[in-house]
Amino acid sequence: MSRALLIQLARLGDLVQSLPVLTALQSAQPERPLDLLCPSPLVALGELFPCVDRVYPWNGEQWHGLATAKTTDCDQRLAQATRYLADCAFPPYSLAYNLNNHPRGMLAAHVLSDLVVGPGEHGPLNPTLPAWTGYLRQIAHDRGENRVHLADAFCGLCQVLPPSEIPRLKAPVMPLPLELERIVNGQPSTLIGIVLGAGDDDRRVPLSVWQDLIAACAEHIPQSYLLLIGGEGEREAALALEHRLPAKYLNRVVNGCGRTSLPQLVAILNRCQWVVGSDTGPLHLGAMCGARAIGWYFSRARVHETGPYGVGHYVWQRERGRSGESLDAYGARPEGSSPDYWPVMETVHLMRKEQVHSTTDEWDLWTSHRDEWGAFYTRDDKPDEAVLRRKDTWEALSQLANPTFQMEGSR
Repeated sequence: MSRALLIQLARLGDLVQSLPVLTALQSAQPERPLDLLCPSPLVALGELFPCVDRVYPWNGEQWHGLATAKTTDCDQRLAQATRYLADCAFPPYSLAYNLNNHPRGMLAAHVLSDLVVGPGEHGPLNPTLPAWTGYLRQIAHDRGENRVHLADAFCGLCQVLPPSEIPRLKAPVMPLPLELERIVNGQPSTLIGIVLGAGDDDRRVPLSVWQDLIAACAEHIPQSYLLLIGGEGEREAALALEHRLPAKYLNRVVNGCGRTSLPQLVAILNRCQWVVGSDTGPLHLGAMCGARAIGWYFSRARVHETGPYGVGHYVWQRERGRSGESLDAYGARPEGSSPDYWPVMETVHLMRKEQVHSTTDEWDLWTSHRDEWGAFYTRDDKPDEAVLRRKDTWEALSQLANPTFQMEGSR
């Protein structure tokens, strides 16, 4: 039986945002095994995806060297990559879906499969971009208004519609650290995940803001516990945050930073009612585990492209130039600029299901919805013209799909 491979070599958030396209591909051809190639540290998470048959690790440093080597001998480079992949014992693939517009992803796709969909589908050295990739690249360059969510754009790139149901990651059965076990599986309570880290420094929320949120939750949400989420890199920040908190709140805070594997984090997030953070991987993972997400989007993060996927999530989007701040050539705040005001109490009101003003001096509140064209966000639950134009975008880009793949897919 022929097999297909999906290649996602980016970070945690991008892998989580790839779950809808994996689900859609598996639903479109349930008899065809679908494998995943992802960064080595994320393999344990990929193995929890219900639509994936096998997960293979990608060694980023070695592949980067192969893909960017300064040589004009393409055959030599492909031979080196082939030897590396032979050691991984990949099965033969009839089709590779590449989601990464990078040399390493294109090289991997062409070594593993004769037919490639996505960046590199016209050849490993051909700079022609697929229609969906070109569209997203232009949006990023122009900072234009795009209402097609990244997870749904991955679906378009692979020539499938978004899945009919929102994918969900179920909790694996596994032991947890004792303190986390007591909170997660103890007496009924409201468990709120606080995502301390972020992939980029300019997306990190200051510790003073987290301190204010924890205090507000402890005071206004009865029987709530705050779980600090992060990797090894957030250990010191978590300890510093605990040190800043008044003693009366410490029994409501559980420090999980650097203490869980990704599968353990999935188990914990399945228990959370809420997860709060900036545009970062664990926030998206929490949404896929069934928690309701509240994102604080500032710096370069944009709700319409990378808001938590699903229905009933919230994003506070910091709006451009509302406070008279100087802007760059694209109309955005300078990188690294921090908000003067953070929607702390507004976030608590959302978790208490209370009425919240959708606009502050610096922030707008957006709520997630979903239809046949995927996820989208609105203010005041009213779809605007840009939301309605998503159908036109899908139809226009689908007509520009690779005819080779269209013919192959119809067999």
